[in-house]
Amino acid sequence: MDTIKQLGELALGSRLKRLSDTIMRNGAKIYQSNNIEFEPRWFPVFYSLSSHESMTVTEIAKEIGVKHPTVSQTIKEMEKKGWISSSPCQTDGRRRILSLSQKGIDMLPIMEPLWNDISNAIHDMIQKHNHNIMCAIESIESDFEAINFYDRVNTETEKRQLSKVEILDYAPEFTDDFREISLSWIEKDFKVEGEDMAVLNEPQKIIDEGGCIVFARINQKVVGTCALIRLDSGTYELAKMGVREEARGKQIGKKLGIAVIDRARMLGGTRVVLESNKKLTPALSLYEKLGFKTINTSNDLSLYERCDIKMELTL
Repeated sequence: MDTIKQLGELALGSRLKRLSDTIMRNGAKIYQSNNIEFEPRWFPVFYSLSSHESMTVTEIAKEIGVKHPTVSQTIKEMEKKGWISSSPCQTDGRRRILSLSQKGIDMLPIMEPLWNDISNAIHDMIQKHNHNIMCAIESIESDFEAINFYDRVNTETEKRQLSKVEILDYAPEFTDDFREISLSWIEKDFKVEGEDMAVLNEPQKIIDEGGCIVFARINQKVVGTCALIRLDSGTYELAKMGVREEARGKQIGKKLGIAVIDRARMLGGTRVVLESNKKLTPALSLYEKLGFKTINTSNDLSLYERCDIKMELTL
């Protein structure tokens, strides 16, 4: 039995607090996953200071509608962690003048995109509900149970990251990128084989034989690549997918995979196959999300010693 639900309006404050706790808990997880040591409860103070050159505790408390002692405690925590700095007021020694520290200023451009993701996730969820607030809260809680807040924000982050990735087709000036990115991941966990070099040294051959090579570029830098090799009239192989280490975690592999699958359809393909290794867990997870299914778990028919799994996507 859920007592808070059963009490209805009588427990509205507790119910809203419970919802607030869910948001705060997931908010903390979002900051942690982005390597930002920041508490969600600091946000109103931090945001107010980011919008002003300096403020007093009283001014912040008035602006965010929170009691003075609560703001003072929050400021102590933030100052201890280096997010804000303070100095005595020249006209009234009892007051402190507060501003963002250099750390806070430096982190602001990093945090603002996350705030947009959080705002978009909440907006998308709330705009569906235009009825009684209790019904709205019930629906929102159910929404959180179906897809939690953290995942909703991650979806917004993923969309933002995907929008920044530019997909380009092969051109001779990308030859070195194709070789360098591919060799980087191969050499990390495996040995480079003769078949690798046969492909990497002649990328134009892939194009000439009816396949394609695509590249991912962010801010004018090539950060990933993937080849689509024609095997027969209806079958293509997804091969040599790689992303530079410093650019991983930004949905680049997903966008490359989507791009080559789309190219396979455009070329009249009926299926796409790939070979990989079971130890490459993140890669296999991506392939599964793209719709690939495992069809073989041996390397008997593979041209590569390292390959021990084969997957297929029917178009």
